[in-house]
Amino acid sequence: MEIEHVMNFLVERRATNLPPEALAEVFTSLSWCLDDATNVVTVARKWLRLDDEYRVAVSLWMDDVFPADSRQELVALAADIQVRFPALADRAFDWVRRWDNAYGGNS
Repeated sequence: MEIEHVMNFLVERRATNLPPEALAEVFTSLSWCLDDATNVVTVARKWLRLDDEYRVAVSLWMDDVFPADSRQELVALAADIQVRFPALADRAFDWVRRWDNAYGGNS
């Protein structure tokens, strides 16, 4: 079974009113438990481009890995999320601030 199927199953069968942060924590932990954490990260990055606000939120709350490979990509992703899901804009732009803190701005 592919990890994407497991992640989708967990989202689809989540408890009523489960905040996205809760599943993000599960997926982050799961990435540490698997022999190839990139599979979980790949699914999370894919979800960021979906029209499913819950999956986007889950992905944005996964803390251990940047949701993009460059600052430019993070800025573009955050701007796109701001248009699609304004309620998630602060969290999306928080990733840009984290990048700047880790690597310096405009890198």
